[in-house]
Amino acid sequence: MAERYVLSLDLGSSGLRAVLVPVDRPWAPIEGAALPYRVYRPRSTDALAARFVEAELRERLIRVAGEGMRAAGVRAADVTSMSVTAQRGGIALLRGDGTSAHIAPNTDLRAVFEGAEIDEEHGEAVYAATGHLPSLFFAPAKLRWWRNHRPRLSRGIARVATLGSWATLQLTGELVETPGQLAEAGLLDVSSGTPAAALLARLGFGGELVPRLSAEGEAMGMLRVDVAERVGLPARTPVYLAGPDAQTAALGMGAVVPGDVSVAAGWSTPVHLVTDKPIFDAARRTWATTHLIESHWVVEANAGDTGGTLDMVRRLVGPRAELSKLDSLIAKSRVGSNMLAAFWGPHALELASPGMHMGGLLAPTPITYNPLHAGHVARATVENIGYAIADCIALAAKVAGVRTARSMALGGGMANSAVFPQMLADIMNAPVRRHHHRSSAIGAAIVASRPRGEWAGAGRAVAAKAQTLDPDVRGVIEYQEHYPRWRRLRERLLALSDEL
Repeated sequence: MAERYVLSLDLGSSGLRAVLVPVDRPWAPIEGAALPYRVYRPRSTDALAARFVEAELRERLIRVAGEGMRAAGVRAADVTSMSVTAQRGGIALLRGDGTSAHIAPNTDLRAVFEGAEIDEEHGEAVYAATGHLPSLFFAPAKLRWWRNHRPRLSRGIARVATLGSWATLQLTGELVETPGQLAEAGLLDVSSGTPAAALLARLGFGGELVPRLSAEGEAMGMLRVDVAERVGLPARTPVYLAGPDAQTAALGMGAVVPGDVSVAAGWSTPVHLVTDKPIFDAARRTWATTHLIESHWVVEANAGDTGGTLDMVRRLVGPRAELSKLDSLIAKSRVGSNMLAAFWGPHALELASPGMHMGGLLAPTPITYNPLHAGHVARATVENIGYAIADCIALAAKVAGVRTARSMALGGGMANSAVFPQMLADIMNAPVRRHHHRSSAIGAAIVASRPRGEWAGAGRAVAAKAQTLDPDVRGVIEYQEHYPRWRRLRERLLALSDEL
């Protein structure tokens, strides 16, 4: 019997990707193709703005799907469906005819002042409904920016769509959202699972802006004939909007039971702790959001820009050195990085007000008596990421009222490291499951290939195939000294933040 596949499209923070995922062996995806985005940043007073060109993004979406099919060498007849997962925070503002007046990635931060205004006037109500702050990242603030700065164009906006919903619209001609997508756009009441109509009205927007809502696991539509020809699939192949990439990654790592933790260590590093009810933090340091498993929610902490930090250090140690180069450098350095401590950026963000802080490298001086090399910088950087994740897990557990995580799963690009998964296990003094770095594509394929009642079982099957790394006693003992030291130094650095 021929193996069946799902063609999983991921519009992630770092680019577009097509992956072929076997239905019966989702833990063994086949790499397809990848394409970068082209993001436009105006040189004007809108210095924080970013946008896509719709026709260009649509072309890249269809192209990556077709190239992925050809590269994977999978027969069209063996592909049962397509699934879409996407970065959180990207939105499209649609006209009545379905074309985009504006489409942008999650790095479009033009609404910083509108978001601050919303938070000052309605922050308590926003967090109580959506579980998400600050508002500058989410759709209502971006809509307000367009009203304030482009009033003529804003009058033509009929719908606000997430980037994932926009992608399925291009593939099927149908505009549909899911609860998970709306949650990460700041448009869902996370307790009820319905659009936050009362909050939108309070902010001056009508509920008609939100597209039709469909449950996760329902096909959004069928592949259009013109798209199918270019992709190389039969027309009317069903297309599923699986959900935001952090949520599909959690499912793709088997974090499906309350108390499970998933760490999607990619461009950013969301840490999800699964709960059986929505849990809001009185201090608003974490997000309360949805899980793909029915009647489950998530407490999210986030370590921030992991990918950007690694890219910066790669440029420092060599011309865009690969992760394997960092691994080899780290192997030349002992735990603790010769007392070098990195504070490049990753830390447990206070999500309601992430802000800016002092950071960099701290080293004992004089350097003459404590010589440093590139391996120390590489190890200190990766230890910084491990410490930040440990802080995130501790914060999420504290907010959820959980003493320890039931299990910990690691996915994303950092799961490819030869040293980081073991390092994290040693820092946490707990086992860590190392999953495939395409966990978001795996989770999206599970959504597109099974009834919802079977998703948790499929997630557990994926978890059973993962490599488990137990803590090494030598590493545990050393990190029991270095991790608290890093935390003490970070607290002192925070006192310098007013100097920015």
